[in-house]
Amino acid sequence: MATTPRNYDREAKELVKGLNANQKYDLFEIVLQQLNRRNSDDRDRELHAVKHVIEMDRGLDRTRLKKMQTGDTGMAADITGGSLVSNQKKNKRKA
Repeated sequence: MATTPRNYDREAKELVKGLNANQKYDLFEIVLQQLNRRNSDDRDRELHAVKHVIEMDRGLDRTRLKKMQTGDTGMAADITGGSLVSNQKKNKRKA
């Protein structure tokens, strides 16, 4: 029984084509949640294709998509790229 090879990118484009921006963001969140689960190889390829199509969409905000992937880190981490603990002044003994 020979199966025809699937074009995952084309299927993903067809899936995303009719959605508005908010629906694409919602779909991206669902895809990220599903990628963390154990899936079959076909399912993983489908999810990665949808994720790739959404990431390449020029109408969406890339920073918002990145924050969805990495999570909210807070304002201090956005500014300094890390913890502010190392920037604190050391307590010195007074003479």
